Amino acid sequence: MPYYYDLLIAIMIITTALPAVIFLYNLFNKKNTWEKRHKKLTISFSTILFLGTTILIWGSFIESKLLLVNKQNIDLTQINQEIKIAFVSDIHAGPYKKTKWVEKIVQKILEQKPDIILIGGDDLYNSDYNEQELNYLSPLQNLTKQIPTYAIAGNHEYGIGDGKATKSRTADWSKEHAQKLQKLGINYLENNLKLLNIKNQNIYLFGGDSILAQKLDYQILNTREKNIPTIALIHNPAFLFKTTYPKFDLTLSGHTHGGQIRLPFLGPIGRVDSIIPADFYQGLHKQINGTYNFISSGAGESGPRARLFNPPEIVLITIK
Repeated sequence: MPYYYDLLIAIMIITTALPAVIFLYNLFNKKNTWEKRHKKLTISFSTILFLGTTILIWGSFIESKLLLVNKQNIDLTQINQEIKIAFVSDIHAGPYKKTKWVEKIVQKILEQKPDIILIGGDDLYNSDYNEQELNYLSPLQNLTKQIPTYAIAGNHEYGIGDGKATKSRTADWSKEHAQKLQKLGINYLENNLKLLNIKNQNIYLFGGDSILAQKLDYQILNTREKNIPTIALIHNPAFLFKTTYPKFDLTLSGHTHGGQIRLPFLGPIGRVDSIIPADFYQGLHKQINGTYNFISSGAGESGPRARLFNPPEIVLITIK
């Protein structure tokens, strides 16, 4: 499937660049041509076509290789000492993003000096039964040697598609994925609730399993103490709209890739699930009851390798 998208991108680049080159060649190198008689129109057409070529090249091969740090501040009344959380989701290690990309993510995260690291699922691309994708994640071990790191599964680990395509379409690597991360020293959460102590402050971390795999279960949350804040790490933000869910002080999700391609006034183009509103495809949202939801644009791509006006990111959340 990735090769299909790459072929499509190549065809689009050729079909925009080649006509522009032909127009300009005829304009400047031949006599009595249509291009000569319509010079302004020829230059306008060529400029538009070259702009399309530039956008295709930028989105497919440049912006998708950028990695930004998205810094967010959140105020929780129960927290007195500042806590820094590094959050990364949707790495999609595979045909587009391999070991060097994961190394880049690790380096960026360590530069932020967070107190805790959360990995939000869809670590694998998982389209062609390639076990090597698990090995691309090996640099994550450099995080766990220095900072407590927690992770959950996304739908791609289960081989389950997005939106309406909720039947298994590729191999179920969920067990192998869990084993790999655990070997790297990562705390792997499957509907688990952890009581963490960070800077002498108690905080719950709930790691929810995949909603598309029908594995998400809130039952353990009944054991919480009410005066301790809770962070929920749940891959797919659709849970905010599909079901009733327990109160969380902060939820962290990915899955949407921010639409991967975003256009001015139109917003996200790559819609993974119609139940998720367009304005919930990325960013921080504060609810009326004072709780927060953050949806990351992710650090990788699925489908085409392209990104536009929406570069890959890691997120540094400072809780005050």
